[in-house]
Amino acid sequence: MCIIRHMITPERILKARTAIGESQATFAARFGVDQSTIHRWETDGVPDRGTAAFAVTRVILEVEAQLLSSPQ
Repeated sequence: MCIIRHMITPERILKARTAIGESQATFAARFGVDQSTIHRWETDGVPDRGTAAFAVTRVILEVEAQLLSSPQ
């Protein structure tokens, strides 16, 4: 069992992506992946290991931190 897979849910990915106002294609470009990969992450979750898992985890946590620190 991998902690990353349980930490970063499809819902968190979608919420972070939409919070920064990016399309799936633009978000995909951040990671050097195809738009269909972002769709899969938002449906099934991120891979449980590898570079993509760590990269998306880092971006999601950064976006969430920004959202928490922004005045409502």
